[in-house]
Amino acid sequence: MPTKWEFVRKTKAPVAKAMDYFSHPENLSKLHSEFVKQVTIKNNQGDTIEFEQQMELMKKKLVSQNKMTINRQSNQIVIDTLDGDGKGSKIMMILTELPGGAGTEIKYDAAMELGRLGLFAKGPAKSSMEKVADEDAKNLDAM
Repeated sequence: MPTKWEFVRKTKAPVAKAMDYFSHPENLSKLHSEFVKQVTIKNNQGDTIEFEQQMELMKKKLVSQNKMTINRQSNQIVIDTLDGDGKGSKIMMILTELPGGAGTEIKYDAAMELGRLGLFAKGPAKSSMEKVADEDAKNLDAM
């Protein structure tokens, strides 16, 4: 059974800029070097990108095969973990323009399969995910 989290971050960046920022998984290791160690693009079919991600959580190396699907019409990005650590996990990001052009609200909806790490990883995994979301909001604000 997946562990589920929902949280929201806001940025001053417009929706189009935020969508572009999130549409490049190859930048994850540069943007989040503490957690994401390497990303290799396996297949890029426009708005569907398959990639391998190497991460570290609780001093454990994790490798997963992921598929990112970008829906620009609804401003949604879905990342499915197809194989490896966390197989079956799904992260959805919904980007909504704030009133008056004040920026973008990013809603994260995650269902994470923690596997062998189970209960021990629930807190650290959520903290890491929230830290990544904070870093993304900060990076977007600086753009």
